Amino acid sequence: MKLLYLTLEPSLDTGKVATGNQVRAQGIREALEAAGHQVHQLAFMPASPDTTESPANSQITDSYQSAEQLHRFIAEEAFDSIIVAYWYLLDHLPESDIPVVLDFIAPRLLEIMFQEPESVAEQAKVIIRHLSKIDHVLAGNQRQADLLLPLLLQAGIDCREQIPISIVPIATRSKLARVNNSLRPLTLVYAGVDWPWRNFENYRNTLESLTAKHQDLRFNEYSGVYPGLLVQAGDDGKGSGEEQVTTLLGYAAMQASLQQCDIGLELGERNPEREFSHSYRAMEYLESGLPIIINSWIPLASLIKHYDAGWVIDEPSELDALISNVLADPDLLTRKKAGVDKLKAEQLNYHDACKPLLAFLSGPKKINRFALAEETVAAPVVDVSASKAKAEMEKEVEDFQRLPTSNIKIILGKIFKRYFCPPRPESTPDVLMVTRSDLFPVDHGAAVKIIRTAESLSRTGRDVWLTTDSRTEYFQFSNGKMTTHLFPFLLRFLCQPRSVAFMKLLKLGFPYSNSFLYMPVTDMSYIVRAIYLTSRKPIGAYQAEFPAYVRPCRFARSLFAGKILLVQHNVEYDRIRNQEPDLTPKNIQTLKNLEVAMCHEADKIIAVSDNDRDKMIADGIDAEKIHTIPHGVDLRAFHTTPAINIRERYRLPWHTPLLVYHGTYSYSPNLEAMEVMAREILPRLEERDMHVTVLAIGSKPPDFPLHPNIVFVGSVDNLAEVIAATDLAVVPLQEGGGTRMKILDYFAAGIPVISTAKGIEGIPIENGNEALIIDDFDAISDAIVHLLRNPEEAKKLSDQASLFVDPLGWDAIGRRYLPLLH
Repeated sequence: MKLLYLTLEPSLDTGKVATGNQVRAQGIREALEAAGHQVHQLAFMPASPDTTESPANSQITDSYQSAEQLHRFIAEEAFDSIIVAYWYLLDHLPESDIPVVLDFIAPRLLEIMFQEPESVAEQAKVIIRHLSKIDHVLAGNQRQADLLLPLLLQAGIDCREQIPISIVPIATRSKLARVNNSLRPLTLVYAGVDWPWRNFENYRNTLESLTAKHQDLRFNEYSGVYPGLLVQAGDDGKGSGEEQVTTLLGYAAMQASLQQCDIGLELGERNPEREFSHSYRAMEYLESGLPIIINSWIPLASLIKHYDAGWVIDEPSELDALISNVLADPDLLTRKKAGVDKLKAEQLNYHDACKPLLAFLSGPKKINRFALAEETVAAPVVDVSASKAKAEMEKEVEDFQRLPTSNIKIILGKIFKRYFCPPRPESTPDVLMVTRSDLFPVDHGAAVKIIRTAESLSRTGRDVWLTTDSRTEYFQFSNGKMTTHLFPFLLRFLCQPRSVAFMKLLKLGFPYSNSFLYMPVTDMSYIVRAIYLTSRKPIGAYQAEFPAYVRPCRFARSLFAGKILLVQHNVEYDRIRNQEPDLTPKNIQTLKNLEVAMCHEADKIIAVSDNDRDKMIADGIDAEKIHTIPHGVDLRAFHTTPAINIRERYRLPWHTPLLVYHGTYSYSPNLEAMEVMAREILPRLEERDMHVTVLAIGSKPPDFPLHPNIVFVGSVDNLAEVIAATDLAVVPLQEGGGTRMKILDYFAAGIPVISTAKGIEGIPIENGNEALIIDDFDAISDAIVHLLRNPEEAKKLSDQASLFVDPLGWDAIGRRYLPLLH
């Protein structure tokens, strides 16, 4: 296949300072050519003002000077696909039928926040306009892909059949191990460009003091700016106009220097850009065979930890003990370097990293696009000032508990009620549910609870209307059946772009990993959709799934009256505090203030366990308004669905017992549970001559294998038939909150359960009667062996568990909501 590759810089020259983009373009080009593609790389090199030759008429070899010149070249050469290495080069392309791939591996909008914060909204519009021209896009990691998706939707890209994003991480150009003999002194290195979002100062100061403390320690730094870049500001703050001195080396010289070092440093202060980034400097360390010391919030940290290719830390104070350990045990560095070699060979090399790109290029095609109104592309600029946004949010939290109804609200309410609102029946009002986005497929606990509750309530003589973060569609549940409806076209564009609201949320200190639970704090479109639906449907009650979703409900209530029912899947701030140790006390207090305010604002609150109810009461929430209603289970599915031959379906061994666990593995406690299974439990079972296969069901499995005997099968259409075909459920959860719905599923499937106390938290059973509750890994392993070898005892547990779960069908659970909705 004949490919055109457009870049900002010329091809890599190993004698000069290389940009990260040059190294990446070289790596991708080598991978494409190794796969048999013909690649013509062109760099954009604008003509200087004194050039006499017309750029449009000059001959193209390895660069072009103008869009006109590029148009002529493309028309002459007949390329099969075009790869663009930087987004604004898309403006140079002609309209054509050639599929276009954009390499968008930097979280550019987050970088702009540090360079030109006042222009973020304007730049978002420009990027969205450019994205409307692409057919496929490459992201550096999953977080970057998540950030890109709303931009693609706003650019009019049709994502209904598939999301046109492939993850092609920044990688190394070679799988080969580098010879790097560690000699005293131990040498740490920090290299790369000093971007404004990288603040290494605290770590630099710590390392300078440690080099004075440890005689066998050296610290080398090769940093600065690219040659030719000007200082942004002089001592007077107005800019000196002089080139900044740099210690960056030429590419070959840098590689040679890194070869003389032992450990690379990917460290700095935490900020949103760092939480999305996958840096070039880290790949240069790995290319040279260096283990890395990396901050835990950087996406690469999970791979470094999994392959034991370095160390993961959070604070400069952790460096002293780490360095002392390395100096005391030279073999530790050798083991870490072996992890680096394995990581490069299996994951972070361009030949493997480019497989998703090669898959697209095996049959590249143009993507469908929606026709967008002109005003959609030219959205109004919004103020994303961090201080203003923070002040607004803090004022909201303070005002949530005292919401005076102004004369304007009274007048608006009367107008809506008289001219827009259908009659609202007193006895069976419809319910509006407002919640998170990730409900389909219905393959994780929150989605199951939300959808099954909506179905059961709709079988009680009322309709349930459900709106998520989608600006295009909403859902109606009637007599247990779901239908999809579209919002009016113009309604989708009444508020600021979702990506802007998302960045405002991050700047307020809300954690990226749980940002989807707090989007209504900054995204006004939830309020618009709630008011629209309430003005047109006979809605008399609002059900907010998770605390922040009370916000749009309260606006609708202030206009149309009705009750707000808050469903607390967990005490969220407490769960996040346990799962996100890097959050500051101030961050946690912000989450707590918001959650407590929303609880006060709700008319009734549902807790899923008495434990959660007690926590809310301790936080000052009125005990009278909190009602414990546990999770339910789809008894009908488990009672009517026969078990299947899953060994044949998933090609599992015939001779080993099957253990089962299910969950969403992007949720860190679930992934950690499987890591515990791989690291602690399976080796102990093998020591006891018990060989098993673990069936791990659920979406977003890890990109790397955890253990040969753990089989990740992804989401399944019929969970009941798969679980019922296994022998034993083992739930080694160490963290998490709420009630474990998976436990109820195992009870309903009639299989015995062994769980940690955390894994079965919130379910009031008796240890040894319905399940075995064990925290010690040796004892868990002994119990697994015992139950598998004594099926009659396993059956006693499962029989008692079935009796426990019989009253918890979803219809019975739904009926317990009714008194709270009237």
